[in-house]
Parts: sequence; C-alpha cells; structure tokens
Amino acid sequence: MISKRNWKSAIGVIALLASAAHSYLLQQPIVHVEMEKAGMHRTLTYRVQFDFPLAGKDCDYMLLQPLPAAVYISTDELDDLQRLKRLSAVYPKFVNIEEPTERAQPFSVLLRGVPKLMEIVTLPIHFRYHAPSDKRSTSMVAIATPELYLNCPIADSELVDNELVARPDKLYCLNAHKSRFDENIVTDTEPTTLHNLERCNWKQIHVEYQLRAPLRAEIPVGNTNAYAPVLYGTIILTWTMAIWTMLRTLSSSRRINQRLNEQRQLQRKVK
Repeated sequence: MISKRNWKSAIGVIALLASAAHSYLLQQPIVHVEMEKAGMHRTLTYRVQFDFPLAGKDCDYMLLQPLPAAVYISTDELDDLQRLKRLSAVYPKFVNIEEPTERAQPFSVLLRGVPKLMEIVTLPIHFRYHAPSDKRSTSMVAIATPELYLNCPIADSELVDNELVARPDKLYCLNAHKSRFDENIVTDTEPTTLHNLERCNWKQIHVEYQLRAPLRAEIPVGNTNAYAPVLYGTIILTWTMAIWTMLRTLSSSRRINQRLNEQRQLQRKVK
C-alpha cells in the first residue's frame, strides 16, 4: 500500500516534471546566419537548432529567405546542388540574371529541412550590378533575416506550443509555384484531402536570430559621367584594332604570295 504522504509526493514530482517539460517546449529555435564578406558571388550559411522535443520528430521546417531586387540566384547552380542532395529548396524556375537592380523584382527562396539539434544549410547568392549614377559610387544592399515555418503531423501538433507560434490563429499554405507561404483561407470549394491538409498546415514560428555581422553588402556603382569617354574610347579602340588586323592580314598575304612566286621561279629554273 502506498501511503497518502507518498501519493502526494508522487503527484508533486509528476507536476514538477510536467512543468519542466512544458517550459522545455517553449525554447525557441535558434537560427545563426552568416554571409561571406566580399565579392559579388557569396554564400549565406544557416545553422538551425531545434530544441530536443522537436528534434527527430516527423516534422518539416522551411526557412523563407526574402531576397531584394539587388540579389539573384542561379537556378542551374541550385538544380545541381539539389541533384547532388546538398540542398533541398523551393525557388523560382526562372530568374533573369542579366537584369540590372532597377528593373529586377524581389523574391524568396524556401530552404527545406527536418528539425535537428543542429543542421547547417548553405545558399549561394549573387549580387546584381546597379545602373550608373553621378551621385554615388557604391550602393548598400541589406538582406533580411529569414522566417521559419513548421509543419508537424496531427499526432505531434501538441509539441508546437502556442507561445512558439508567431500567429497562433493562422495557418499557412505552401505556394511552391511562387516560392512563398499564403495565409490559409478555408473555402467550400477546396477539397479536404490529405495533400491539402499537409500543404496548408504550416505555422510561422518565433525564432532567436544570431548574426555575427549585419547581412549587408556594399556594391560598386558605375559613374554616369564616364559613359561618353568609355563609349568613344571603346569605339576608337575597336576600329583601331580592326584596321590593324586588316593591315596585318594584307601584309601576311603579300609575304605568302611573294614566297610562293619565289618557289615557282626556282622550280622553273630546275626544269
């Protein structure tokens, strides 16, 4: 028989354990973001950490990385990384890499993973050139911190405590075509299928961000006043090289013809 005092002690221990477990669930995921410091072609490196209750569960997460118009991705490069299983991402199928910043549009890349105690994800990015200016020689480009979305099966949904969720009253649908998340608005025309439930069961999660340095890059900008000198200089250099090539070709042709004539004369003398 268990005494009344022992029962109370056991209940107290269980309550303490439940309280500890509850507080343990409230630990926010940690996302450490770092960008290479120099160059037009850089890499964003993410270290994603989840607390123990979520690590190893049958959940999926996505980092939504917004990219400004001054940044582009090489879809061929990301396709190769996915083929080599070094990246799992959702991104636009076509990105015009030739457009200057002023005509480009911002977009997002979704980096997919499963919750782990620690996971490292890398994303290669490239900076666009800006239109020439007569007022500045550089342009500062800032990259925003990513958003974190989590999708867990119904059986594990209790692990995602409301205090971890940025908007507890909102669910989001994965819009893979536009590489973004849209707010889930339930309509009668939307069939209730397992696919739709999984696609529209994403929650935005609070994140603790750790940045070693601001995600900013200083991009050189051409000088508008240098356009005319560069243009005329290029034209003059091009025509000079073309004329030099023509004269050189004519001179070589004369030498070849002269040698051929000399060989013919020698052959006639021998005969």
